[in-house]
Amino acid sequence: MPSRRRVLSLLGSATAVGLAGCSGSDSGRSDTISCHTSAIEHGDGDFLDGGAMATVEDDDVRFAVPLSVDDVREQNVNALELYDAAGKLAHVIPVSAGDADVMANKDGVSDGKLRYEQYLGERPLHGRYRVVAVDESDETVDSITVEFNCFPDVRE
Repeated sequence: MPSRRRVLSLLGSATAVGLAGCSGSDSGRSDTISCHTSAIEHGDGDFLDGGAMATVEDDDVRFAVPLSVDDVREQNVNALELYDAAGKLAHVIPVSAGDADVMANKDGVSDGKLRYEQYLGERPLHGRYRVVAVDESDETVDSITVEFNCFPDVRE
């Protein structure tokens, strides 16, 4: 039987991993309760510590990944690869620290931050994606796997 310390340690780790994909705020959107996203696995790096999440705008489900401009620049990340539950490459999102100028005019993006989004379809939509951040040499910098459930229209 595991010790109490071991059980508490495992519970704390599971909670931290579970919250990693839920960090971030979609203030200003009235339908943030339409999707639930949870991180189920995280790579060894810290590049994707901001997590990844499914969001809904109107009835469109979008997959959002917040990044730091400084991290993109320092780690030479140039793409986010999204792999579906079967392990097939589903989307490639080009990444550049130079995108900060354009994103400065977007709602929900603060100074020094980037927010990349990929359209996935209309809700209800449920899935799992593994996000892999790759650098200019096509080397993996970090990864995170998240599951999401975006439900039919939910009224508050």
